[in-house]
Amino acid sequence: MNLFLNKFLSNTPVMQIPMLSRHNSAYSSALNGPDKDTFEKACSPSDISFTGKRSTGSTKKGECLKELENITCPYSGVKMITSKNMDRIESKLAKCNTIEERMEILDMYRPCMQKLEKQIYQVFKGYEINNPNGSLNDCLQQLKPDCLTELRLSQVKVLEDIDRASNKFDSKTALEVRKVTTEARKKIFSDTQDQIFKRKDLLVELHDVTQDNPNKQLVADIWAMASQLPKSTNDFNAFVVKYANRSPQEIAARLLRPSVASIEHIRPANPDSLDVEVGEDNLSNFMLASRDWNSGRSNTPLPEFIRKHPNIPKYSQRYIDDIIKSIHKGKLEDCDWYPYVIKEKLYNESEGLIDLDLSKYKIPRSEAFEGIPSDIYNTYSKLKKQNGVMRTFLEN
Repeated sequence: MNLFLNKFLSNTPVMQIPMLSRHNSAYSSALNGPDKDTFEKACSPSDISFTGKRSTGSTKKGECLKELENITCPYSGVKMITSKNMDRIESKLAKCNTIEERMEILDMYRPCMQKLEKQIYQVFKGYEINNPNGSLNDCLQQLKPDCLTELRLSQVKVLEDIDRASNKFDSKTALEVRKVTTEARKKIFSDTQDQIFKRKDLLVELHDVTQDNPNKQLVADIWAMASQLPKSTNDFNAFVVKYANRSPQEIAARLLRPSVASIEHIRPANPDSLDVEVGEDNLSNFMLASRDWNSGRSNTPLPEFIRKHPNIPKYSQRYIDDIIKSIHKGKLEDCDWYPYVIKEKLYNESEGLIDLDLSKYKIPRSEAFEGIPSDIYNTYSKLKKQNGVMRTFLEN
């Protein structure tokens, strides 16, 4: 694939195309997300949910955060784009007529792009040089045949892994799993309109035939394998195949949408386990996170998510530094207490893995806490006490 790309884009270096880490760890988190991949055409969201919701998950009280600009995503480390700014960008893209005009807009926001999106952007830059009269979808169309072949090979490899693992089930369950994977293969290699392979459908069908099996560890292993199926959010080939038939405007906007700032519950509002306390729907439990990473984490406990993505503590520090700059500029009005509370919240929720440095903050705690809502102050006091015990334990 890389040889093909280097030949195709002779005037620009093409980076290695790695698979990003899998973010999801449970049925609900694997099924949720902004891109429900049907690589030939979009599919509609499913109503299926495997965990009962115990909170509204409302983020209305965090809207003030979404007004802030130039904030680093605590998960990916990129600068996020506000929803309002994204609307303006899409309006500009709609008025573009040439690839040069669209790339000029994208150039300004390259630092905001996620890892895969930067790779796609780099491909477009090379294509623009060699094909000044072309378009973004023309570029993807030329890449599509090779990408489709590699995508199919990757998908079949995952299905083969599932088949081998399913041999450890009882014969009835193993047969049911084989039926699911066989049907998936037919769709992968079919070009008919009613035989489109949908990654999400496979996940749902595997869940249905394995959920009652007593071998829970094997069920979890099968699920982890199935979750490795390529998605357009983390795989170059899947992206090309999915978007090759889309409009240039949609393709250009797609490079930036994953980085739009969204409100993240630090402690999940709807944890997968009924034994886990529900996260509050208020600013003491909110931070900004880029849309795709927010969705990717879903209900994963923060320590587990950090183990998969060890740069999160470093990026979280950048996040709070940007928040502090905003407050010093008069933004986030009446929330001077926010850095102090979030420091304790992240330390507590991450089990000590995130310990923010607030030395750059010029507002003393006594002043910052003037007018703090009583419920948030009570939360802070509780966290401070718990964290004191945790810090003592970790230091010893």
